[in-house]
Amino acid sequence: MKKTIVFIAIIPLLAFTQEISFFGNRGMFRVKYAEGHKMGKLSFHLNAVERYQNNRVLIQGDSVTDRNHFLQTRLGISYAINDFVETRFHVGPFTKYYEANDYPIQRGDPNPVIGINTYEIGLKLGYLTVANEATPTTYAFGIDGYVDFGPGLSTELFSNAFENDRALYADSFYPPDYIKTNTVPHIPHNPDFGFDALFDFRTGPFALHLNVGYLITGTDQNPGYVTPADFTLLERDNIIPHGLGIELGPAKDLRFLFETSGYSTPGIDSTVLWVTPGIRFGTTNVSFDLGFQLAVVGEWFWKPFFNFSGGYDLVEKPTVPIAHVTGIVTDAQMNTPIAGTITFPDTEKEAVPTSPDGSYKLSLPPGSYRIRADAPEHRWREQNIVLKDGDRITLNFPLNKKPMAKVTGRIYDAETNAPVIANITFPQTEFPTASSDSAGFYSIDLAPGTFRLRVLAPNYLAEERFIDLKENETQVTDIPLHKGGVLTGKVSEFETGKALLAQVIFVGSQIPKATTEGATGIYKAGVPPGTYTVRVEAADYIPETIPLVMGRDETRIQNFVLKPVPKVGERVVLKGITFDFNSAVVKPISYPALDDAARVLKAKPKMKVEIGGHTDSVGPDAYNMKLSNERAMAVREYLMRYHNIETYRLIAVGYGETQSIADNRTRSGRDINRRIEFKILSW
Repeated sequence: MKKTIVFIAIIPLLAFTQEISFFGNRGMFRVKYAEGHKMGKLSFHLNAVERYQNNRVLIQGDSVTDRNHFLQTRLGISYAINDFVETRFHVGPFTKYYEANDYPIQRGDPNPVIGINTYEIGLKLGYLTVANEATPTTYAFGIDGYVDFGPGLSTELFSNAFENDRALYADSFYPPDYIKTNTVPHIPHNPDFGFDALFDFRTGPFALHLNVGYLITGTDQNPGYVTPADFTLLERDNIIPHGLGIELGPAKDLRFLFETSGYSTPGIDSTVLWVTPGIRFGTTNVSFDLGFQLAVVGEWFWKPFFNFSGGYDLVEKPTVPIAHVTGIVTDAQMNTPIAGTITFPDTEKEAVPTSPDGSYKLSLPPGSYRIRADAPEHRWREQNIVLKDGDRITLNFPLNKKPMAKVTGRIYDAETNAPVIANITFPQTEFPTASSDSAGFYSIDLAPGTFRLRVLAPNYLAEERFIDLKENETQVTDIPLHKGGVLTGKVSEFETGKALLAQVIFVGSQIPKATTEGATGIYKAGVPPGTYTVRVEAADYIPETIPLVMGRDETRIQNFVLKPVPKVGERVVLKGITFDFNSAVVKPISYPALDDAARVLKAKPKMKVEIGGHTDSVGPDAYNMKLSNERAMAVREYLMRYHNIETYRLIAVGYGETQSIADNRTRSGRDINRRIEFKILSW
């Protein structure tokens, strides 16, 4: 009853916790945290653990139960040198006494043994990693080293402790029955040295802690009154301590703790395991723990405990000036919240999205700010504000809707009046592409203003309209489309004839590029009347460029055969490169073919080529050699100047008439021999 009253009286004084373990540093009960306190934190603690052991005795033929009582206390202090290093010291006073049963004969109890069984100093290193600030989720890793001194019983501080302990161990009490108390004697020892590896995981209110280590026990010392046989049984082996702890914090000032801890000898010859549930109350500087320790492996027993700790920051933490701004973004007309974005124009501060209900929270250093709120379909709004340290200001943003206008209509074939599915764009604006439906109708919401509306559909000529929209106006614009010519054909590989996935591009025009079908290589494009340069490109193939003249309502079949990008050592004739007679000046008609060659070189940035110039057999050999070299140099200069191809990748060589590939006695043969070749030197 007295314990209950004390416990109830303490709770109102405690209100998150100091978190000191039995050993004096930051932790649960016996399980230590990897993360230490912040720099400058000085902490102290007091805990007490009580257990008893039944002793069955016979008094004048009657069996009664006496008890051996053991009370272990610890007084400790710890200090966080910085955020990663924590040091500690604790001393462990203890007492044990014998409780004799008063029935049926009154018997007196011997004096209790009071002494100190441990002094311990320790040092912990810990490092914290934040995995998710929003949750928050953290990991911590640490290592704890300590030295445990085991002194003998003092004959000065507690003058009768030694004799009382000897008596409890060796004497028989209460004649004429001569009861043996069976009390374990106090055994001093040389210093123990130990270390523990520590790990923490925290996410929200849940935390997991893991400890495992090794303890090198010092030599045990016989106090002089223990029999050699008993002393041998009491001598300790080196041990492997371990512990696992789980925390759950349903409230800021309350935590439920559960841990298992114990030790094993290195050969697993002996194992002890305790289960310890408990509860922790506290504030940042004060905490109070209650629980009990239950031995489930080894000798069975249970013992209740309490742990009280307090602390104080010796190092004043620097405070960062901060101000807080909150508010809500709303529709000014409807006065309803809307989701939006808070930005800081002309600064590098990141935008802050509002919550779905339009609310936002900002934490900013003191200063002057220009804050803007944006929301879809609304006009943005800015407000200037000056913040001082500690300010808590509400700043709401009622936004007006943007004025809207609409253009609608029907897109159809000019000759048959059939509906046409087409893409509708607004060049030089950020408006997205729209489409007409299967009935040819379209409807697009726009801001008021003047726009250029462009309509594109396969097999039809592009059409444009200029529209001028006023606020809240709906303008009906029907657009007839006229058919142009149709260009179709197949793109295939030179050697095998297999179909290629390629793009057909109308260079310098507004005609959309056409893509072949991968399985057949067939393409189809609507082309208005006119003259075009058509280029065909496919991955890992040499592009091909041709001139094209299309008439109205013309259907033309134009097939393309592409050669693969050559391998090292192969030669490729660049078709379409011509020069003035007896000249090294490249004609403009040759530019598309040279541009295609440049595209291959850019796609293969490590490729090196030899540019070979060749002539027919007309004229002196020396002249032809000189002319062919100048033409190769002219091609090299074009690629470097207009396409920035690196100099070291291009080698120009003139071969004159020495490498003819056709009969120089015919005109067609001489035309073939006058050529520019690429020889692939390396990739």
